[in-house]
Amino acid sequence: MEQLQLSDLVNACKRWMRFYTRSWKLNSLVIFVALFTGLVFALLQDKQYQAKVSFIIEERSSKMPSGLSGLASSFGVNLGGLSGGESLLAGDNFFEIIRSRTLMEKVLYSKYYDRNRLDSLPLVNRYLTSSGLKEKWNSKVKGFDTLVFSSDSIDGRHTSLKDSLMGEICQRIIQKNLQSDHQNKEGSVLFVTVTTEDPLFSALFTERLVEEARDWFINLKTEIALTNLQQFQHRADSLQRLIALQTYNTATEQILNPNEAFKTALVPVEISQRERLIQQTLYAEVVKNLEFSRMALSSQTPVVHILDRPHLPLKGQQRSITMILSIAVALGLLFSLFLAFLRFPTQH
Repeated sequence: MEQLQLSDLVNACKRWMRFYTRSWKLNSLVIFVALFTGLVFALLQDKQYQAKVSFIIEERSSKMPSGLSGLASSFGVNLGGLSGGESLLAGDNFFEIIRSRTLMEKVLYSKYYDRNRLDSLPLVNRYLTSSGLKEKWNSKVKGFDTLVFSSDSIDGRHTSLKDSLMGEICQRIIQKNLQSDHQNKEGSVLFVTVTTEDPLFSALFTERLVEEARDWFINLKTEIALTNLQQFQHRADSLQRLIALQTYNTATEQILNPNEAFKTALVPVEISQRERLIQQTLYAEVVKNLEFSRMALSSQTPVVHILDRPHLPLKGQQRSITMILSIAVALGLLFSLFLAFLRFPTQH
């Protein structure tokens, strides 16, 4: 068995280079075709419109101040159940909320005013047109031409088809159009961008998506505290009505000139007054709990500060022609090398 010498490998490479340079006409043609294709693509590419919303999430501490907590304990009020999990929706979880299908569908079903049709249409219709999905699915998806994208559609067959297509739309937006991240690695500023061929859709979808995510975020963080607050408010209202009713009962049971021989005539009045005093004491404690619940709700309600919103008209963006041509030349060069390798005589 012959051993491959380094000199043989060097000589083979030299022969291959001479063969490649002798085929300069074919190589030049391949590179020229690649360059021409890249130029056509660069000139015919659609403009992309990017809408960006930047914001800061201020998560307040779910723990009550030590002084207030001690004061609440002295009245027998436990505020531990009013605090949500500290890490329930911390950090990057807000981005997961934005990418959820539930929020996306709610935004896509929201209306926008179409000047051409003088009517309000779901936002998803505009995305279908701008992305080319409407033309594609018209020819490939049976029943798409009669499908109505509306959140209140009750047609079973159309609802099943609609849900399937809405899932594909949401997945496409997440993969191709939506981007969310921190403004910088060490900063607390977050941003969400949506890039599509339709400037109005980009602006409306980005802004509405962040607003829906903000509302959902706040509601979930304050759900426990709000439930406690509503319960205490209900108890306070009930006791207030009972105290008012007991006051009228006490007044009606009082006797102006009671007979000294029948002391028992004053018993109903005393019982009524005692019941009213108990109710008033309970009412005072419930009001204290109610105020503590309001403080807990206020202390753990997060605040989302919107720093920047998209402003129409958005500026169209295109890929750099220089970058596209450079990539085309590089691909053409690689393809010419590959062709030369295939055409290189086997005896070499």
